[in-house]
Amino acid sequence: MKSMIILGALSALATGIAIGTQSTLGSRIGASIGNLRTGLWMNAIGGTIAGVLILLLFLTQGKDSLEISANAFRMLILAGALGILIVTGVAFSLQRTGVAAGLATIILGQLTLSVIIDTKGWGSTAPIAFTWQRAFGLFIMAVAIYLLLPKE
Repeated sequence: MKSMIILGALSALATGIAIGTQSTLGSRIGASIGNLRTGLWMNAIGGTIAGVLILLLFLTQGKDSLEISANAFRMLILAGALGILIVTGVAFSLQRTGVAAGLATIILGQLTLSVIIDTKGWGSTAPIAFTWQRAFGLFIMAVAIYLLLPKE
């Protein structure tokens, strides 16, 4: 069990590095071609790569590998649309706040929603109580963002 937690933490760390890299690239591209076009192009290119991988999955594992429920498909449409908003928002915000403060603020938004989801038990796990420690963690993150924000 402990090794699975460590593996999960290392995977999260690697994902965070990937998000930081993508966010920095998106900010730089957004400054060059505009934030909306950055969001659209980045998702179109990612979608093309995903399409090739789905084709490979189909060719190696057959048509059963492509089956998804109608409910899952509706959620995928929403998640894909949110992906465009996310990439566009990152490109926009990091140009104004810097990478560190921008990503910290994005993480605070994720943490705030995650605490609500955990408290309600909506995340495929049993509800996790909202405690003063969790509230204090969000507060500390907000203070950290304030300290990271450029003062000019």
